[in-house]
Amino acid sequence: MANPSIYDQLAKEPLSDLTVTQLNSGSSVTAIDQATINYWKGPITLARIVQSSRTYAHGLPIPNESGVEILVLADGATGFFQPPGSEVWLVQALRSDETISISYTDGVSFVLTNTGTALSPEHPKYLTNSLYYAIANGSGSEATVNLAVHKVSL
Repeated sequence: MANPSIYDQLAKEPLSDLTVTQLNSGSSVTAIDQATINYWKGPITLARIVQSSRTYAHGLPIPNESGVEILVLADGATGFFQPPGSEVWLVQALRSDETISISYTDGVSFVLTNTGTALSPEHPKYLTNSLYYAIANGSGSEATVNLAVHKVSL
């Protein structure tokens, strides 16, 4: 193919599954020259579509997408608050009826951030599919954990 396009590279990829990583890798095959102007129309168009369809203006929460996520953990169990796909959650509050430990995790490593029952963040905390909360219950009882979030990206 003499003049490939981003559309050729991402053929049959649903727009809802398109990632910034795919856009970046698709656009990394070009040089900065006059010949690539037509090529760049595709990645720019797709990037704007992704931005417009997955986020709300000025970084505000997406209307009707906020809510409370609930985990019920047996003693000794660990559960996760992990946004699906490309969603980004802005944590507003976290509360448990038992003492729990909260860590950030990428699925491999863990960073302990807090232990207790009323664990609302002091400043905005964002969760993504690749960095999210791991909740460990070692209280001796079953724990119900509530997490209030605003979705800021779909």
